[in-house]
Amino acid sequence: MTIVEILDFILNRATKRELEMVGEALRRRGERDTSLGPGLVDVNRMARSMAEGIEKQMGLGGRNVHRMTRRLAADMILKEKPDISDAELERLLDLWVPDGGGTAPPSVPKEMLLTMIAQFTAYGTGEMSAEEKRKFPRGWHEKYWQAFTPGIQKLVREHIHGRMGKEEFWRRIRQELSGMK
Repeated sequence: MTIVEILDFILNRATKRELEMVGEALRRRGERDTSLGPGLVDVNRMARSMAEGIEKQMGLGGRNVHRMTRRLAADMILKEKPDISDAELERLLDLWVPDGGGTAPPSVPKEMLLTMIAQFTAYGTGEMSAEEKRKFPRGWHEKYWQAFTPGIQKLVREHIHGRMGKEEFWRRIRQELSGMK
């Protein structure tokens, strides 16, 4: 049986019990191979490995393999954390199974991200002068917003709308950034 036949079976014909068995096998494999510790699956490594394996074995590429890998990665994530929000699931999928077309948020160094947050909040709170605004290219604030994680977006929104003071905002931004790689 080829990997494509196996994946077709998993995606289209497997019973709930058979899917549980596949999930258990993936969990065990993940425990054996991961440095994350017992019970935690390294979805990032598994998704990349799966995509590379399918491409090598079948000579496939492109959108079909990407969609299949993304769907499988989403299933694994949801099995491990069924209460994950849609936004967080999409963020993880964009980071772990990027499409190569530039739709995943770019990885921005923390120092640059701090500057972007400061500029964005100055703009959002009205502290940025008209002269400063003219120095930025058209649409810069949308690009900045897309580069922010959902956690940073939430904090920025709270601060801009006056629901969080400046000191609390920056303290929580530092906490959020300290959790990033």
